[in-house]
Amino acid sequence: MVLQFDISDAPTKLGINMQFVSKEGFPDERDRQDLANKLSVVLQKKFGDAGIAIDYNERSPYKNVISYIVPLSAISKVMMGMLKGQ
Repeated sequence: MVLQFDISDAPTKLGINMQFVSKEGFPDERDRQDLANKLSVVLQKKFGDAGIAIDYNERSPYKNVISYIVPLSAISKVMMGMLKGQ
């Protein structure tokens, strides 16, 4: 599994796209969904502790990718907090 980042410029999903790419793919869609659920739990905890929301991107066109979007609004909120010393 490789982690890569990209920009999500979809009008309704502006933000950073985190993509977990499987070189082997997933033999069954249920395997992909099961791993996506497990990743979601871990990521929600880690990012939530930092005050950042993430969204599962169920519209990824690639069958070997599990994708999440960190919304631009969440990134802005964290950055503004940092600038204000919070």
